[in-house]
Amino acid sequence: MSEIDIQQSLLSIVKNPIFRIDKSGLILECHVHKDFDSLPISERLVGRNIDQFDYLPNGVDVVRFCLENQKSEITFFSVPDSDGAEKYFEVEIEPASRSEVIAIVREITHRKKQEAELIQYYNLIQNIYQGTAASTGRTFLDHLTQQFCKAFNGDFSFIALFEKKELKMVSFSTHNKILEQESCGIEASPFANLHHEDIISVSADCQLVFPNFELFQKRDIQGLIAVPLFYPENNKKAAGVMCVMFQKYYHTFQHYEKILKIFSTRAATELDRLRRTKQLEDSEEKFKAMYLNTPALFNSVDAEGRIAEVGDYFLEATGYTREEVTGKMAFDFLTPESKTYGLTKVFPEYVKTGYCKDIPFQFVKKNGEIMDVLFSSVVVKDKAGNFLKSLTSLQDVTDVNNRRREIIRSESKVSEDAQRLQSLFDHSPVGIIIHSKGVIKKINAEAVRLTKAKSAKEILGKSPMDFIHPDSHDVASQRIHNIYTKKTAHKNEQKFVCMDGSVIWVEAMGTLISFEGEPAVQIAIYDITDRKLAQEKVLENEKNLQSLNEHLTRQNNQLEEFAHIASHNLRAPITNMMSLIQIKESDQDEATEQFVWENLKKGVANLDETIVELNEVVKTSWELDKRKRKVKLSRVLNKILSSIKNEMLETGGKVEGDFTAFDSITYPKVYIESILINLITNGLKYAHPERPPVVKVRTFIVSGIKCLEVKDNGLGIDLSKYKDKMFGLRKTFHNHPEARGVGLFITKAQVESMGGAIRVESKIGEGSNFIINFGTE
Repeated sequence: MSEIDIQQSLLSIVKNPIFRIDKSGLILECHVHKDFDSLPISERLVGRNIDQFDYLPNGVDVVRFCLENQKSEITFFSVPDSDGAEKYFEVEIEPASRSEVIAIVREITHRKKQEAELIQYYNLIQNIYQGTAASTGRTFLDHLTQQFCKAFNGDFSFIALFEKKELKMVSFSTHNKILEQESCGIEASPFANLHHEDIISVSADCQLVFPNFELFQKRDIQGLIAVPLFYPENNKKAAGVMCVMFQKYYHTFQHYEKILKIFSTRAATELDRLRRTKQLEDSEEKFKAMYLNTPALFNSVDAEGRIAEVGDYFLEATGYTREEVTGKMAFDFLTPESKTYGLTKVFPEYVKTGYCKDIPFQFVKKNGEIMDVLFSSVVVKDKAGNFLKSLTSLQDVTDVNNRRREIIRSESKVSEDAQRLQSLFDHSPVGIIIHSKGVIKKINAEAVRLTKAKSAKEILGKSPMDFIHPDSHDVASQRIHNIYTKKTAHKNEQKFVCMDGSVIWVEAMGTLISFEGEPAVQIAIYDITDRKLAQEKVLENEKNLQSLNEHLTRQNNQLEEFAHIASHNLRAPITNMMSLIQIKESDQDEATEQFVWENLKKGVANLDETIVELNEVVKTSWELDKRKRKVKLSRVLNKILSSIKNEMLETGGKVEGDFTAFDSITYPKVYIESILINLITNGLKYAHPERPPVVKVRTFIVSGIKCLEVKDNGLGIDLSKYKDKMFGLRKTFHNHPEARGVGLFITKAQVESMGGAIRVESKIGEGSNFIINFGTE
């Protein structure tokens, strides 16, 4: 097999389009697989320049940059598909020589959709943790149900435990209000037989499916999502359920099962902690026996904070007698600093949560020595939930043991924090780039995806300026300098150049950090391209509204002009006829009667002509039949020439048509006929006396806009004198017996009503040239 055969065989299995392009952007060779249909490539490409494609505005610049630096470059573009949705592509450009490159086109639409899903997931995660990080017990569960309701956009949410055959709510809320707890039977509910991995999802008609469940009837519930709750030691039998309810139909969203898992895990963990606390309270009698037999500093405190009971080992370790301790305020045995800390920080939190553990205090012995202790306590309540007492223990720790535990605790915390921060960095839905001394040192997975790189290795070692659009280089350099010198964070929006050369809009937050012992800049970025496109759409709509307002203003001016002319032109003949009638009534002479009748006939004829002209103007301005259709201009011209044969013979005139640029246009047919016949007959009517009239009709295209030109060699118009009155109603420019000043007014009204424009070029004695811009079809 020859080298050519091998090359063709390889190309036959490559589905991505491949192009060979020179430095000027000229396509020298291309290969497009027969099955490739993502990008509409139907016309011949070899010999064309890539700057002819609207979706590659910077293509030639990227090719030249690639050749000048002899390194691969990537650019991006997008095109709408048949449904109007955007398809996204990347173009990888590799230098093949000093003057040519090889370009490979790949579709990346699926990757763009994944980016949008990750951002949605990130927003939901933020809602879950809001308001729950610093609370425990009932407060924690209330915050959790509110956030659960808010995350799923529900109307009600609750956490409930299964107690015998009842569903007993622990927390019940809307997204912004805590409701009274309720209890209801399980048998008529959707929660009768929950298993370990069950997720109940009913999108509608809850009341029909569970007609006897009181909670649904009372709240008018239509849909719900519920997940069972399990204690750690028993994952076969559900301990309770967490549920969000909807009064209208709902739709689930991406990652909703992951969100349910996070919520249920946090709820089950806190319920388990509360359960164990209750078990501890129930074992009070056993615990009480430990006072005298366990070498630990145990005591109990009443509701007023006074010591009610104390263990023997407590007395032995502190040197006090039972009488010297019982009835005294517990905090009075602490140093002033520990007492202040306990009263202002520990005690308020203890009242809310009902427990505390390993709080460091300094205890003053009877002999005045300071003993370092770790204070732990739990509230004991009666069956009605009323406070009985606090069970407290003090753990005596020597300086050595205290330092050892502190070291172990510090090392463990540092390790956990490092792991947590690394996990947040690696899995953050926001792109993070760390650079120092102009070199990228670290990058997370989201940043790799945003830069459209194959891996992090492709990014590391590059300059951060490689990813900043050239328009923003100077500003970005100054911003990085300010972060280093002023040590303040900086937030901005800018264009971001990806590895394939495509450009997206990002919001970036730069912060000064320490990385590997050196100052570095950490940049957090996320894609805001869709938001920028939406802003551009708003600006485009405002421009369209302005255009519509200008069009309405023109129509209003035409109406005012019409009203003025109608009033003026009708008043004169009517006044004249009334005067003739008065003459007839005052003089009955036969000669007078003959004079009156002859002049009345002329007046009626003039009045009729005026009304006909005004009717034509009204018909043009308020034309009902403006339906667009495909019109062939050459056919319209032939029809007009057939209708004005006699006029052309009388004047010796000639009409020439040139529709090479385009012959068809989507336009109201009656308007095209009216426009052409007005302009052509004017060219014949106002012919120069020294030469036969010639009218030339041609089409041409300017910047993608179709235009029509009607040019004659007639008398011409003095534009310096009549420019502002050119298309006015009843405006004439020559002493011609048939000049009425209506045709050009009608033509202009017809063109502008369809979103186009008309202008005139003319010189006296040389002729006139009328140019019509049809606008967008």
